[in-house]
Amino acid sequence: MSAHEPFPTGPLATAQDPSRIRPELQRLLDHGVRAGVAPSVSCAVVLGGEDLPVLTAGRAGVDTYFDLASVTKLFTTVTALALVGDRRLELDAPVGRHLREYAGGEKAKVTLRHLLTHTSGLPSEWRGWWTALSEGRGFNRTELMADLLATELEAAPGTRFEYSCAGFNTVMALAEKVTRTPWELLVRERVLYQLPTYGLTGSPRVEHCAPTEFQPELGRGLVRGVVHDEAAWSLGGLSGNAGMFATADGLRVFGSALLHGMPGILTPEIANEMWRSQLPEVLGPHFNPDDPGFGHGLGLRINQQPWMGDGAMHARGHGGFTGTSLLMDKTNGTVVALLSNRVSPSRDGDDATGLRKAVSDVVRAKAALLAPSRART
Repeated sequence: MSAHEPFPTGPLATAQDPSRIRPELQRLLDHGVRAGVAPSVSCAVVLGGEDLPVLTAGRAGVDTYFDLASVTKLFTTVTALALVGDRRLELDAPVGRHLREYAGGEKAKVTLRHLLTHTSGLPSEWRGWWTALSEGRGFNRTELMADLLATELEAAPGTRFEYSCAGFNTVMALAEKVTRTPWELLVRERVLYQLPTYGLTGSPRVEHCAPTEFQPELGRGLVRGVVHDEAAWSLGGLSGNAGMFATADGLRVFGSALLHGMPGILTPEIANEMWRSQLPEVLGPHFNPDDPGFGHGLGLRINQQPWMGDGAMHARGHGGFTGTSLLMDKTNGTVVALLSNRVSPSRDGDDATGLRKAVSDVVRAKAALLAPSRART
């Protein structure tokens, strides 16, 4: 199936009976599997304050863990902002106060806010993992982290938006430096242990995981239960840019917590700052409101309509390369956790954008139907 081929719409999608959302969502998931988008799909939704039953298709079960890929960046953001709440970090202080590699030149202007909004001037990718692999040196995390932090800026901080996995791994390095705590332990202590779910982890059991890509060229074979992203893989697993695994229900719990401000983890002021649109202020005269790629809070992407769906003006969330996404909208109280392994066995197929958008549109339509009844009560 082409990434641009539309998903089916029909009477269920437009019916005035809002109770029909479950069969409509199931139809979309089943279609995604049949059309070859992914061999495994799972979806969990919060609608009208109610957790709908988890739906699955293909080889997935309700307890299947999926590699979240870049949805991990939301966990990184919350971890860093928890440290801001504890005054271990500051949003607008130069990170060079803690990272000597950022103590001079243009890099001395980089702040945590820049890193969390992809406006630091860092490139989108760090390829140190490939250099180490191609030279046969193996992965030494200390050496790789030093190489990461030596990455040069491509633009002055605050002058461009450039989605950067390198930036989020720099957030990890900053947090580890300040706390002297390994990243995975820091994420567990600051975020995962505070949430009422076991469906989130950076160290899954292989047999519980949906497989991702077959990568014999990297000596990995079929990747399963190990992070798919190569940079995170080289750094030992859970990293700033990727490496979290979740069940659909586990990700829904995290999304619900985000929707309500991460109580007990973030202060209300910091939670509001995470949600707030950042780019107009951060970029100033360099901000282009007509650029459809723009729209970012702290870690949270805003109004990404190609996958968040029509009418997503106020939606927040994040997608992942493996075919995952988390969508939240405070205006209608919805959460959509959609997980797939669309890169299995190859990344060259459908990118799951159509599936993600179709699911988002159905949930948003149902929320609109429920709004009048909520207003009457």
